[in-house]
Amino acid sequence: MNKTKNIIIIAILASISIMAVAYSAFATTLRINGNSEIVGEWNIKITGIEAQEVSEGCDAGKPQFTNTSATFDAKLIKPGDKITYVVTIQNAGTINAVLDNATFTADDKNGSSAIIYSTTDPAQNLAAGAQTTLTVTVTYDEETTEVPEIKTKTIIGIIEYVQE
Repeated sequence: MNKTKNIIIIAILASISIMAVAYSAFATTLRINGNSEIVGEWNIKITGIEAQEVSEGCDAGKPQFTNTSATFDAKLIKPGDKITYVVTIQNAGTINAVLDNATFTADDKNGSSAIIYSTTDPAQNLAAGAQTTLTVTVTYDEETTEVPEIKTKTIIGIIEYVQE
């Protein structure tokens, strides 16, 4: 009986050893390695401002710009005079943009009522690499019959693009 027990124990151990070898022969370790990088670039900027349609004798000044601002200084002489400025905006990034807000506010409280501003909005959608323009026209009101006491007026424009 002792001999039979030993044979059974040896048979069980041999079976376990064979199963372990068979398992390792059919087992595979898989590894997954990954690396991620953000390569999208957000870069909406002003690339130019140019005076156009300058009434005779008027001075459009030398418009200036940076990536985030454009400035002009229009000098009008008589009623009906006008100067139009064209501002160029470019999406120099790799992410498409959509216009969220375009607000132009003239200082009507402290500025001359004889100066009238009109504007256009830039493109609603600005794809990566694309550009758009907006215009700001300043006009000396043609219905003005006297030189106004207040001779200046300021306008502030805010253009906001967001990720599409």
